[in-house]
This record gives sequence, structure tokens and C-alpha cells, in this order.
Amino acid sequence: MTTNKNILLIIANGPSCLKNKIGHKIDQFKEIGRINNYTTNNFEDFIGSKTSIWFNGANQGLKSRQNIPYKTIILVPYEVLCRKEKKLIEKIPKKLNLNNSKYTLIKKEKMKEYEDICNIKRPTTGLNSILWGIENYDKVIIHGFDFFENGKEHYYDSYLTKKIANLKIVGKGKKHDNEGEKLFVQGLVQEKKIVQLTEYLKES
Repeated sequence: MTTNKNILLIIANGPSCLKNKIGHKIDQFKEIGRINNYTTNNFEDFIGSKTSIWFNGANQGLKSRQNIPYKTIILVPYEVLCRKEKKLIEKIPKKLNLNNSKYTLIKKEKMKEYEDICNIKRPTTGLNSILWGIENYDKVIIHGFDFFENGKEHYYDSYLTKKIANLKIVGKGKKHDNEGEKLFVQGLVQEKKIVQLTEYLKES
């Protein structure tokens, strides 16, 4: 498999990431984006170890990282930026252990544009990362986007966290239109604006 700098692989946090041991193939990509509180530790066989872009929403539950990728793209929902953009600009460097040259906070005008493109209010960081990728790369490949279809957990959650989340004691994903996002992303795949990693690997 050959890859080039104009391809971006975005790996989301859905449990489907752990279906196939393709980490060695993932690590062949030059540009690999991961989302929010991703981790590769102990999951390298499935999702690889390389990360070049950290997509995050600077949300309340976001954790700072010890090893920060060379590029950080911060995608805060438009309505949040309208309320507290100035406060976020002051808070982000300290909260995420980033200096101003190490991240890009996407402007609220662009975040509104992303909402208008997908016709979804407050898209997830994952969907915003796809829209950002389409703008900035020739080809966007996605993996692990499950849209909380079969549960509310992430691949890296502990057994207890998964159990609690799926009993709906923890209300993950309630701020987002998961069904709307799934249909929109399916449309992008059909229009060949993005491609699923499993399909890309079959064709390579």
C-alpha cells in the first residue's frame, strides 16, 4: 500500500476500531488524525501508534496529553464560541498544555459554515474533523465512526464505564444528532467525498 501527503486518515473512537488488527497498515499513512481523548496504548495492533493531528473540541471532559502530535486542530461548536470564545482562547493553552504556536482554534465563522454544510446543529468533533479534512486534503479516509449506534462507549473505555454508559446512567452523546450525522456521513461516502478505511484497503 502506498500513501501520499494529500491523504488524511481520521480514526474515531468507536468500538468497531477493535474488529480488525490493521495497526501496521494504519501506521503506513503519513497523516493520521485522532479525536478527543483517544489513546493508542495497548491498542496498537488494531489502530496503530502514529498520530500527526489531534482533533479536539476543548470540551469539559477533554484531558491534556503528555505526547502532543505536531498539529492540534480545535473544533469548538459554533454556539459555544459565540458564548465564550475569548474565555476559551485564554483557557486552552493552560488546560491542554499547548502554546499558541502548537494549535489552531478554528474560527466561529468556519464552524458555522460546517453546521450549514451538514445541516446539523452542534456537530461532533468527529464530523467537524471530517469537514475540515475535506477542505484541506485531496482524500479523506475514515475509520471507527460508529455514531453510538450499538452503545454509548468508546473503544478505550473500561468495562465498568461501558456498562454504566450503556445503561444510560451516563448521558454521552445527548448533545448531538447521532442519527443525522450517520446519514450525512453515509452520503459523503456515496458521493465519494470520503472513503471507509476497510474499503480503501481492499482497493489498495
